[in-house]
Amino acid sequence: MHTIARAKRVSVFAALFAALVATACDQRASEQAVDLAVIDSVLSELGGTTTAQLERGQRWRMISSVAAGLPASNFLADDLPEPAARGAGLLQVYCIQCHWLPTPRMHTAEEWRILLPRMYLRSRTLGDRMGGPLTTGMVGDVVMAGLTSVEVPSPEHQDSILAYMQRNALPGALPGELTDGPGRALFLEQCAICHEAPSPSAHTAAGWDRVVQRMQATMRMMDVEPLTDRQVDSVAEYLRERAAQ
Repeated sequence: MHTIARAKRVSVFAALFAALVATACDQRASEQAVDLAVIDSVLSELGGTTTAQLERGQRWRMISSVAAGLPASNFLADDLPEPAARGAGLLQVYCIQCHWLPTPRMHTAEEWRILLPRMYLRSRTLGDRMGGPLTTGMVGDVVMAGLTSVEVPSPEHQDSILAYMQRNALPGALPGELTDGPGRALFLEQCAICHEAPSPSAHTAAGWDRVVQRMQATMRMMDVEPLTDRQVDSVAEYLRERAAQ
């Protein structure tokens, strides 16, 4: 079921990309707009309202969140930091309406400040059409069976979620931390695809070995081509040399 749902999301995203390319090619060089009607027709398959009802900036934030950066299915509620915190509880109420449970360490504090409002925008856009054909099965039959609409967090709950995510966020690399050395370019190229480059001091040397292997497993799960063994060794060695003691 998950494989089918993922394939559907990918097919919609591919169609959206094709629509963007096709409409962009038809525009004059001086024009920046694309045919929003084409994009609307693709996005409508996701079960949400058409983007024509949104402001231009909202349209693009909506588009940029489609089928990209979804949490992996191997992170469970028991893995959450501060499991008794209000924010941890709210994640389990709201976030699993559309995808698997996210870990706060998926992104840095600054990234969460930007990403969470985007998720709320998408929730409002889906509204009462959560049961659309491409949302069914996104987080499993049992969870999705009882959902026909999306509950958007109240402003108070949004504040609690943001505070929790930022408090437990991925530590981003500080200026000067990512010194030159073998593996640096590969680390920046591969490890900053889904989030900002993490701080090498976020883990010990042994901790980085575990994290790198876990990221390999996550990439496979998300249908992203993992690093080769040689690349893994290069990135891990770069991080070990700059890890926390």
